[in-house]
Amino acid sequence: MRQLNSLLLSLTVAMCFTFNMAFADDAGTPRIISIGLDETISRALDTSEELKIKHSQIKKAEGAYREARANMLPHINAESSWYFNVDTPDLGLVKIPDYVNVSGVTASQVIWSFGKVMYAVNAAKRMVDASNFDEKSGRQDVIYGAKLSYYSNLLARDALSITEKSYANTLENEKLLKQRSYGGRSSKYEIIRMKAEVASRIPTVNEARTQFDAATETLKKIIGIDPNLMVEITGDFQEKYDDYDRDTLIRIMYEREPSLKSIGKTIEAADANVKSKYASFLPTVAGFASWDYIGGKDNSSLFDDASGNYTFAGVKISVPIWEGGKTEAQLSQSKADKEIAVLRNSQVSKELLLQLKKAFLEYEQHKNNLKANIEAVNLAEEAFKQTQEMFSSGQVTLTDLNDAELLLTNQKLNKEMTLFNINITLARIERLIAGQYDE
Repeated sequence: MRQLNSLLLSLTVAMCFTFNMAFADDAGTPRIISIGLDETISRALDTSEELKIKHSQIKKAEGAYREARANMLPHINAESSWYFNVDTPDLGLVKIPDYVNVSGVTASQVIWSFGKVMYAVNAAKRMVDASNFDEKSGRQDVIYGAKLSYYSNLLARDALSITEKSYANTLENEKLLKQRSYGGRSSKYEIIRMKAEVASRIPTVNEARTQFDAATETLKKIIGIDPNLMVEITGDFQEKYDDYDRDTLIRIMYEREPSLKSIGKTIEAADANVKSKYASFLPTVAGFASWDYIGGKDNSSLFDDASGNYTFAGVKISVPIWEGGKTEAQLSQSKADKEIAVLRNSQVSKELLLQLKKAFLEYEQHKNNLKANIEAVNLAEEAFKQTQEMFSSGQVTLTDLNDAELLLTNQKLNKEMTLFNINITLARIERLIAGQYDE
């Protein structure tokens, strides 16, 4: 029993990473929906708050890009003001009106800024690209989480089935013992020992059922369905898996892993921003034109005393001389942002490469373990059947019979754990290469 309890504890540890208990009171008549892996992924993508946040971040980056691009386009402003001269000096021949109205339209256009505006626009555009890759990276995380929850549910379902079968086998063994008792070949000790074996299976089954219910509740939360619905997952763990080439996996990862591409775009944006800050030290040439109307009026006259249209056009050159160190500080920040992005790229690249290599090694190990697990289960089933027959004829003891049943149950659980590990490791690989190997 220690081995069986130990294996069930291992199952609990394996699934606890995905469990997030979210129980709710039942309301109304429960309905049952059947769901497979593809639908689990689809529902998880549709209901993920994290993906919705990523979409909003893309919109924010696009808004920043449009804001930066606006500096390249003409700016047109209209302005009108009206004021009353409360007290004016008497200047003789010069007449100052009591009421003055000034209205006008001004247009300006940057002609040349030595790259300050252009590089700022490029930086904003790269950040839009980085946000898009961030969204793709978040999508891969959601897919991985959905697979993890689905496979955890499969593991819990199969573990429950195995423990229930173990309990049924123990009841069958008890019947065999009773048949022997009729012939006077069973002692009172064997009968008590058999009852203890039967009783010990009940908590094991209950624990497996609790784990299955917890896995189901977690799946409901991830796919965003009503907690009152009953979910029945479809599908099983397959027992044959493809061979992968490690070097090919590494090449694919570097080609399309979205988080690496996002950091690459961030580096490009940081570099463009540094160039824009350097250009801030240089002059900016802009063209402008304006039309103004100025009118005045006296209280003593029904007609305007002074009015007229004024039109201006020209070129303006702005030369930054001293801004209190503001431009230098901005340049220093931009350089630091670029350095951070470069270091982050190196850090993430090394970490992802390590994860992929480890996942590949684990995948190969679990595949080799699966072959041994399948053979062990087949042999344990054959041994259990033979032990039951031998026990019926008095050739083996009750301890031998119970040990044979425990061996069979443990080997079945070992096999399910190996299948779970293979599929989770494969899901990790697919997340790192942003898709399936054969795409």
